[in-house]
Amino acid sequence: MKRLFLFQLGLAALLCYAAPLASQAQTKHESPVARDGFWVVETPPKGDSCVVRFYTNDKKLIYQETINRCLNIARRQTRRQLNTALDQAMFVWQATHQIPTDRQWVAVQFYTK
Repeated sequence: MKRLFLFQLGLAALLCYAAPLASQAQTKHESPVARDGFWVVETPPKGDSCVVRFYTNDKKLIYQETINRCLNIARRQTRRQLNTALDQAMFVWQATHQIPTDRQWVAVQFYTK
């Protein structure tokens, strides 16, 4: 009887110690969000390329690029890379107010790694 009580006491202590560790492991981190502007990725249903468009907060197109691969925007790294390219496009847009051509900001993010 005494052994059962000690076992239950030890088990209770273990659960009390492990519960905070389990709750910390399940906290969800915020996804990276761009500060200025936003991006849209369009992929055709049976295509192996996609079109990435960057817009200002006023929904004005500032940059567009077609890349020869499909992007999985559910991945945090993909969203982070798109946000980096968006920051570059916003910087040029704010300086010139013209849509840049012959740039490959998105392709550089995904092909140089």
